[in-house]
Amino acid sequence: MESWIHDYVQTLSPAEFQIHLLLLFIFMGFLLYKSYQNYQRLRYINDTATSKIGSAAQGFVELKGLGEFIPGPVITSPMSKQRCLWFQCIVEYRKKIGKHSAWVEESNLISDHIFQLQDETGTCIVIPDGAHVIPSKSRIWYGSHINAQYTAISDKFNFGRYLGFGRYRFTEKLIMVADPLYVIGTFKSIRKTIHADTLKAKVEQLVQTWKNDPIRYLTDFDTDKNGKINGKEWERIRLSAQQEVLKRDQPSVHHTVYKPEESNHPFVISAIPEQDIIWKIKKYMGINLILLISMLYILLTALNASH
Repeated sequence: MESWIHDYVQTLSPAEFQIHLLLLFIFMGFLLYKSYQNYQRLRYINDTATSKIGSAAQGFVELKGLGEFIPGPVITSPMSKQRCLWFQCIVEYRKKIGKHSAWVEESNLISDHIFQLQDETGTCIVIPDGAHVIPSKSRIWYGSHINAQYTAISDKFNFGRYLGFGRYRFTEKLIMVADPLYVIGTFKSIRKTIHADTLKAKVEQLVQTWKNDPIRYLTDFDTDKNGKINGKEWERIRLSAQQEVLKRDQPSVHHTVYKPEESNHPFVISAIPEQDIIWKIKKYMGINLILLISMLYILLTALNASH
């Protein structure tokens, strides 16, 4: 390989050699950045203990549970129309560049719908925007036209769609309902209290209900037993109604998990177990290290051949 690099460098002009060196440095810088990013993820995943939703501290946490829908519109993948919690749908087309061809991305639709994570202690709203997502389902198929992206399920007997035949390539990644999920990110609990205007309206509504049936509700407030409710007695009635409304509408707490503001803190949503995530990160770090050593060898050999 050393002789091949030496021969190749000799065919380059000084300007071309400088461009090749620049590209090598850019690629090595990219590998270093990815290695650092993977190292940070690995460090935080290893060092952060798993918390329960009901007792999790505010801030950076690790959670485990089942993914569930939030009441409301159902999330479906634009490609397969499957019900899911999260999706990524990529459309690419084959473009000819000189004598070769390459896949060029035409669209990349990533779900930003929120969903719930549930464990035995409570539920937490997951806001997936900006997350590194590891799905439970991932598939690739091909087609001769762009509408073939909608045939992932219906066209079961067209085996060519999996063999690379067609101008278009489609990728669909999904997290399904009830998938066991691992989430690491920023945890925040939001306490929702009743608004003053809403409280006032509900109190007046309850007082009016009591007025409509005074024998049942207001007799106890007639302290002087004259059959009438006076000013001070109405104050007691309204105070009692307010206490009743507050008792019914207890302040609710909504837990959320989202992307940390700190750039070095990872935000991961994974449908595979924690140990599998760690293994994948270590594998990528190993590949990056091999590539870095290879690039460094090529760089040193090229510099030596240029003299």
